[in-house]
Amino acid sequence: MLNRPEELIMAVLAGLWVVLTYLLADYIGIHTHTALLITALSLIWAAVFFMLWQRSRIRWIWPLFLGLLVACWWPALDWLAVKDIAMDNADGLIVLSRPWYATWTAKLIYAAIPILIGYIIIWKLSHHPARNQMIP
Repeated sequence: MLNRPEELIMAVLAGLWVVLTYLLADYIGIHTHTALLITALSLIWAAVFFMLWQRSRIRWIWPLFLGLLVACWWPALDWLAVKDIAMDNADGLIVLSRPWYATWTAKLIYAAIPILIGYIIIWKLSHHPARNQMIP
C-alpha cells in the first residue's frame, strides 16, 4: 500500500491531522463524545482522501474534500447549541429550536463556501491569460 516514500509521509501527516483534530476539539472544551465523533469523521475523511490522492484522482475534486472537512465539524455546532442546557435527565432530550448557526441551512453554507472558493481557484488557474514575453 505504501510503495513510495511520499505515501508514507502523507500517511503520517494524515495520522497527525487526526490526532491534532482530537486535541483541538478537546482543547476547545467540546464534550468527549462529540470530540470522538469529530475525530472519527476526520479519520474517515483522511483515509478516503489519502486513497484517492494515492491513485491521483483528486485533481478536480479536492474542493469537495474541503467542504467535507468542514462538515466533519458540524457536530461541534450541535454541541455548542445545546451545551448550556441542563443535562440532568437528558436521555430523551430533543431540541426543537436551534440557534441560527446550528441549522442545516447554515451548515450547508459553511460547507459550500470552501467548495466554491476551491473551484474558483481551479477555474482561475486553468483560465489564466497566456504570459507573453516582452519583446525588446
